[in-house]
Amino acid sequence: MTLPESLTTFLHENNDLIILILASVAFLFALGLLLLFARLGRLTRLYTRLTKGTSGGNLEEILHGYMGTVEDIASTSISVKDRIDAIDQRQRTCLNRVGLVRFDAFEEVGGEQSFAVVVLDSERNGLALSSVYSRSDVRVYAKHIRCGQPSHPLTKEEEKAMAQAEGRSVG
Repeated sequence: MTLPESLTTFLHENNDLIILILASVAFLFALGLLLLFARLGRLTRLYTRLTKGTSGGNLEEILHGYMGTVEDIASTSISVKDRIDAIDQRQRTCLNRVGLVRFDAFEEVGGEQSFAVVVLDSERNGLALSSVYSRSDVRVYAKHIRCGQPSHPLTKEEEKAMAQAEGRSVG
């Protein structure tokens, strides 16, 4: 089979142009091939990282294993969050704020042997405990505190201890 004469003439006259076009196409194919090799190398590295530490099973088995691990971690995370919430609730009722004032109840007794202690939780519930020391005896008084309000009027020493427990400046 022979080529038509006009095509043969075109090929002979434009030999350089045809070579340039074919070289360009070959260059584009080579460039595409290099890009594919680069991408294949990247995917190989990712696959190697993904299968690191496994027995070399197929990708589906590996992903199922990872999903199991993720589900276990999510379950543990929920359990830990619930425990933290329970601890937070319990902590609010713990007596964790303390104020202490030592004083001399009587002029003839020195050494600040008397004291007032106020212990509160985060909601300002707790107690005021006072001990008044004299040479002949010691008396102890307790007052319940609910939402920052004492069951009985506070002495000035107990008020100072309450201010310390609440983190206020003592005046």
